Amino acid sequence: MKVTLEQLEALAAAVELRIPEHDLENVRIRVQSLLSAMEAIEAELGEQMDAVEPLPPVYPREDHR
Repeated sequence: MKVTLEQLEALAAAVELRIPEHDLENVRIRVQSLLSAMEAIEAELGEQMDAVEPLPPVYPREDHR
């Protein structure tokens, strides 16, 4: 998956994350690699993943009794 610097900056801005200018290209490459790996996993296991209910988030301090 191709990620542009503009897309990376938009993603960072969405979560109020400031990435220093000198780190943008490095972070872009890493995000692009991660998303490409996720695409490959989805292509290989997508149907199996869709057949399983996702786990709800569990917070460590939440009482589950």
